[in-house]
Amino acid sequence: MNAEELLRRYAAGERDFAGVDLSGVDLNKANLLEINLANANLINANLISAELSNANLSGANLSDAHLDCIHLINANLSNANLSEVNLGGAQLEGANFSGANLKGAWLEGADLSGANLSNACLENASLHYADATDANFSGANLKNGFLSRLNCENTNLTGADLSDADLGEAGFHKATLIGANLSNTKLHQTGFWNSDLTGANFSGAIMDETSFDGSNLCHANLMGARPDPEYDDSNTINLCGKWEDATLCNTVMPDGTIRNDNCTA
Repeated sequence: MNAEELLRRYAAGERDFAGVDLSGVDLNKANLLEINLANANLINANLISAELSNANLSGANLSDAHLDCIHLINANLSNANLSEVNLGGAQLEGANFSGANLKGAWLEGADLSGANLSNACLENASLHYADATDANFSGANLKNGFLSRLNCENTNLTGADLSDADLGEAGFHKATLIGANLSNTKLHQTGFWNSDLTGANFSGAIMDETSFDGSNLCHANLMGARPDPEYDDSNTINLCGKWEDATLCNTVMPDGTIRNDNCTA
């Protein structure tokens, strides 16, 4: 189906286009609110600045599609293929990406507030400056991602894999990272404030001015965490005393010692 036919039928009131082949079509700035494109083929389609809020794209193939500044507010993209897509500056509030493939996707500056990315694959993805307030990344694969300055307020990252990711200057305020894997992450000026890091794995992480103020690190593992030689050529972790009111129960510190601070268990 070409773009002209789709737009004509949509304008006539039709909404169900499940399974259609729209590969390579140009739908730049198209208004397709509440359209059903479940399992559609949108490979290499141009949807820049298109309006697809409340649309159903579950199971759709959007690999290599151009989605810059697209509106997908409250859209359903569960189990969709969005590998290598450009979602820079996109409006994705409340969207459902559960189980979706976003490997290598570009989401810089995207608004993911309230979005569901549980069990999604975001390996090698870029979420630089993205807003993930109230988002759900539980069980998500964020390995080797570029997540610097990502805003994660009230974000659920339970069981997420963030290993080898760059989290420089990212902010985790009242976030939940229970059992999350943060091994070998870069944590330059990263803030974990009043967050739940119970059982999180920080082994081998690079830390410099990392803050854990008010956070729960019970049973967390920081074994082998080390300073970033780019900022600190010493052999000690520079946390600048940013452990105020942190809870440490059976917490493994970088040198292998066990700390129990503010622990009531």
